[in-house]
Amino acid sequence: MTARKDFRIVRDKFAKDDALPFGRLLKRDYVLDVLGSEGHRYRQGVFCPLVTLWGWLSQCLSQDKSLNEVVSRILANRVATGLPACSASSASYSNARQRFPLSAMVRMAKEIGANVHDSAENAWHWRGREVFLADGTGLSMPDTPELQQAFPQVVSRPQGLGFPLMRAVALISFSTGAVVDFNFAPHQGKGTGEGQLLRDMLGTLKPGNIIVADRLFPSYVTVAATKQHGLDMVSISHVTRTVDFSKGIQLGENDHIVEWTRPRHLESMAKEELQQLPETIPVREFTITVENRDGGFDSAVVVTTITDPAVPQDEIAALYWRRWNCELDLRSIKQSMHLDVLRSKTPDMVAKEIFAHLLAWNLLRGVMTESAKRNNALPRQLSVKGCMQAIESFTPAMMATNAGEVLYDAMLTTVAAHRVGNRPGRLEPRYKKRRPAWEAYMTKPRNLSHRRLNSQARALR
Repeated sequence: MTARKDFRIVRDKFAKDDALPFGRLLKRDYVLDVLGSEGHRYRQGVFCPLVTLWGWLSQCLSQDKSLNEVVSRILANRVATGLPACSASSASYSNARQRFPLSAMVRMAKEIGANVHDSAENAWHWRGREVFLADGTGLSMPDTPELQQAFPQVVSRPQGLGFPLMRAVALISFSTGAVVDFNFAPHQGKGTGEGQLLRDMLGTLKPGNIIVADRLFPSYVTVAATKQHGLDMVSISHVTRTVDFSKGIQLGENDHIVEWTRPRHLESMAKEELQQLPETIPVREFTITVENRDGGFDSAVVVTTITDPAVPQDEIAALYWRRWNCELDLRSIKQSMHLDVLRSKTPDMVAKEIFAHLLAWNLLRGVMTESAKRNNALPRQLSVKGCMQAIESFTPAMMATNAGEVLYDAMLTTVAAHRVGNRPGRLEPRYKKRRPAWEAYMTKPRNLSHRRLNSQARALR
């Protein structure tokens, strides 16, 4: 069978979009159009872009993550559908991943995330306004010279003992959990703070949207930037900011609207750029009670640019508490999808690995959103792990048969059956009973250990 005919059979198979778990979100024609618009010319061979992308997404959702497992899965699917078997070597698949354009992967991940967010029901928004959650995280990578140069390790660790580190910030849809934008940089250095990473993504949002973030984000610069984009922010006042409720417009006890004043100088920002920000910003501040980990209660100050007195404190505070969903989403991406430690060894492949996982995540959230619509639930009431298990179980049958609609409906029903437990007030000690197996950890660079072992071997001769 010629490569051209082989490719045509594969292409026609992916044309049955409704018969695939993600086919209604990631259509064949859409993928080919994105690749074409990015100027990517591909080979009509075994690992064409469609097969490469399908294998990459399955790798992102797999617990194994190995290239060999993906190739074995593709080989088995080819034989089951009447195509000749391909080589079991992972070399061709690895080369195909390197050829796949980063710009296309980034574009698909963001556009699919935006589409999933736009598919949310109006009732899922907050007071008719779209809300996005922002939070930062860190990722580790293999210790290679290229990655050490792009994402240097912590300076306190000796060379050979540390790993390249990345700081990242995600913008996540409050209603669906889809990642609409993602930005990353080295973990330290000028312009690598979480506030700067968030400000670089504000153009993704629309005027009138709301950002909910933790206490690291509401600096004057970040809040002013959100207002310039027509956005609002809800957060907690930073511990270093002094709040004086005797000033401003009093709305109630420990509740006022006050003017924040632009700082005269910032080391992290040029004077000309700082002067472009407004001289003052009106913000609302009020106190809420927070239960600490010791069982006692502390007070915190909510900071928001939503200054309409008609909006009750309780609703704004409740919206802030939903920020915890962002923590859960990032934990699921890093733990359930095993993205906490990246596996690629070059900066370009690291970026592709990240956005391939984000594309897989957004496709998962799209399936959960559709399942929630059909089963009278909210997307955040459904289990991410349960959705991954359902997709893994249904994919072989959906690839091998033509009963697409029946299997798709059954898959959505299965996804809706796995709900996330709601246990308010649950108190559980943060301990583990099972001890890890003993392991010897590196305390000196590997080359020094090699010298010591060689010296010992020579002494025994």
